[in-house]
Amino acid sequence: MFNMNEKRKCEKCKLLIDSDLDTCPYCGYPQEKIEVNKEEIKSEEIKEEKIKSKSVFSFPSRVVILDNYKNLTLFLLGFLGMQILSVIIVFLMQALNLYVTSFSTVGSAMINFSVYFTMFGIMLLVLNEDCAKLFKDFLNKRTYLYGFSYGFMLIVLSSLVTNIMYLLFQTTDSNANQQSIVSITDSYPILSIIVFGLIGPICEEFCYRVGLFSAINKRCNLPVSYIITMLVFAFIHFDYTALFSGDGGRIATEFINLPSYLVAGLTLTYVYHKEGFGPSTIAHITNNLVSIIISIILY
Repeated sequence: MFNMNEKRKCEKCKLLIDSDLDTCPYCGYPQEKIEVNKEEIKSEEIKEEKIKSKSVFSFPSRVVILDNYKNLTLFLLGFLGMQILSVIIVFLMQALNLYVTSFSTVGSAMINFSVYFTMFGIMLLVLNEDCAKLFKDFLNKRTYLYGFSYGFMLIVLSSLVTNIMYLLFQTTDSNANQQSIVSITDSYPILSIIVFGLIGPICEEFCYRVGLFSAINKRCNLPVSYIITMLVFAFIHFDYTALFSGDGGRIATEFINLPSYLVAGLTLTYVYHKEGFGPSTIAHITNNLVSIIISIILY
């Protein structure tokens, strides 16, 4: 049996004709009938459905499609641009006030706030008309429902992993990244909420999900895309100066706190892949805001 809507090429003139015709209406060449075994097709469809049902990636992807150069630019801006921008800002601050650039909370706060505000503006300029494509999710209440839900799930998972590591290694020391944020938040709570709680997560989602994951996913399979994004996200929060400090305690602390960042990187990438930019960003913001508010209350 043939489907009247199906087409195939004439074996002689190569023009498209109905698949149920015995001869080509254009050249008159006789066509060989192809019998379709419906049972085999049904069997194959069942097999495909079974394979999909077993896969954690069987859901429709909501990855935002951008031009390749934008994916790469967003990633490089977040991964390298922030470091370069920090050096430039430190240099400018030294020219104005040497005290501020010392290893003080004031200097650290000024550098972090300046870098994030500047980077946020640059990333928006890079996205340009694609901003509407990314931010349209925020007009949907589903974004907030799923975003907050995944955000609190991330908090639970990260806390669980962190506590397990602390129990295993008999320590409660946070890494340099977290210590710096806590110190700045204690001195500048409102600005910290804005920068570390809102702007920071958006910039990191631009960089690691919209930039890195989307770019890799165009060229590699999903497991590879997840693993690379998770590792890069985790190790960007690693203090590499500890490796050259000769302080075994500092080095151990960085590695002990690393698994929680791996969990965060994996979870946020999954949310972005499955739910889109809006929910992953809200989840990231939720995780950071809760951490900052707890820091303000306790410290």
